[in-house]
Amino acid sequence: MKKYLLFTSIFVLFFIFFGCMTLFNLSLDSGMYVAGDWNNWMPTEKDKMQLNNGFYMFELPVSSITFTEGSSGHIGWYKVIYVGTGESKIQSSVPVWQENLGDATSITIYASPNLMHDGYAVGAGDSEKEMGDWYCAGEFNSWTLSKMSKVDDKYVYEIEREVSKGEGFYFKIARNSDWKPWEEQFDGKNYNAGMGQDGYFVADKDGSSIVVEYYPQLSILKAFVK
Repeated sequence: MKKYLLFTSIFVLFFIFFGCMTLFNLSLDSGMYVAGDWNNWMPTEKDKMQLNNGFYMFELPVSSITFTEGSSGHIGWYKVIYVGTGESKIQSSVPVWQENLGDATSITIYASPNLMHDGYAVGAGDSEKEMGDWYCAGEFNSWTLSKMSKVDDKYVYEIEREVSKGEGFYFKIARNSDWKPWEEQFDGKNYNAGMGQDGYFVADKDGSSIVVEYYPQLSILKAFVK
């Protein structure tokens, strides 16, 4: 009986492991890949990202993205998949806002496997997020969406207020002062962050202002005290 149970357990584990490998096509060579409707969310060698200046990059034609009606305009989706030796990381889906692309015929997708966290958007982003405006709101400004400033490769919001070490604040960023398109709201973990899905930070020191920074290329959102 014990031998039977042991054999059954091994068989189930074997099936689960290799079933997942097949599901995510992890038989691919190690590397970074992009998945979406154009490849039925199963990347191939054609969808492999290339290392360039410290980032993995992939040029995705806008025509390859399937856009459907969203909360404002039309939204398409993709995700980045890291395939390593005995390890994989699968990013949560990232939206692309068609109306924000203007005349662009492609978007550049960026990724860093070291920054990626399985199941989250962090560690990968795209050039669409570098276009247009971003707004920030949180407990520190009574949830009033305020426009962020574009500074080099990041968006920055700063508000003057006295902060004590240990104070915590919920916050997130959005595309417009009306929160739309909702799909592009970002809480520091995932896009499409709806009601109650917020970023959170705790002041590590006393200060006189709060700064929020968003790096769109790698979907990194952070806040700190000055």
